[in-house]
Amino acid sequence: MTSKTKKNRVDKAVQSQARQARTISREIHAWAELPFRETNSSKRLADYLGENGFQIEFSFKNIPTAFRATWGKGKPAIGMLGEYDALPNCGAADGTWGHG
Repeated sequence: MTSKTKKNRVDKAVQSQARQARTISREIHAWAELPFRETNSSKRLADYLGENGFQIEFSFKNIPTAFRATWGKGKPAIGMLGEYDALPNCGAADGTWGHG
């Protein structure tokens, strides 16, 4: 398989999920949950990944809102850290929480 064919396959896979990714992004932005209390956000992401074939492990490393999602076995192994808790004084009004 040529590198161009591989790139086209990746592009097609990304495009097939783009609308759903934007929806999830907007939902997480609207929730603006505090650190270690991202219950809606983490559940939403875990549910999405579970619906797409990942095995979900909740909670992870003794953090109730942390999870590990795995798919397949062997290499390559790809890791991702999602940092989506809200920040103080980043909301619409002073003293509120939002995303930076």
